[in-house]
Amino acid sequence: MSRWKPPGPKSSPYITPEGYQALESELRELWSKRKEVTLALSAAAAEGDRSENAEYIYRQRA
Repeated sequence: MSRWKPPGPKSSPYITPEGYQALESELRELWSKRKEVTLALSAAAAEGDRSENAEYIYRQRA
């Protein structure tokens, strides 16, 4: 006796076009925010000793 089963009926798409657009816009927003965070982090790192640099530690977690 085999365990083969015929494929089920076609299901709906995993994501709607509206959901895809929402994810795309969120991705663009996150990439633009990343630029700001990277600039702020590099500026904080340029201030010197990172072990006592609260701005660097704060920006690293943002």
